Amino acid sequence: SNTRMLSSAERYSIDSNTWEDLANMPKGARYDHCAVSTTGTSEIYILSGGTCSVDVFDTGSSSLSWKTETHLLHMPEERRYASAVMLKKKYLAVIGGYDQDWRATASCLI
Repeated sequence: SNTRMLSSAERYSIDSNTWEDLANMPKGARYDHCAVSTTGTSEIYILSGGTCSVDVFDTGSSSLSWKTETHLLHMPEERRYASAVMLKKKYLAVIGGYDQDWRATASCLI
């Protein structure tokens, strides 16, 4: 197999039909992760994907940069192929997916 995990990030411009390389994810390569953007703020949360960590990308800064969020806790367990949603601008809910042993789960982390 020629599969490899990536830590890269890119931005697509609908207006100019072009791609732009952004800074790599700070905590390394991920796979099968999920992302959720926040309403009313400029943050995108990258969750799980072979890890319990959470990365935050700031789209509001002129540099489009990864934030160092020392107050964020790691997720209590790995998830792959999960879905995520922001609730009430203060909760991240991670729903379903597979655990670290590739068992399907219907649980929800909030």
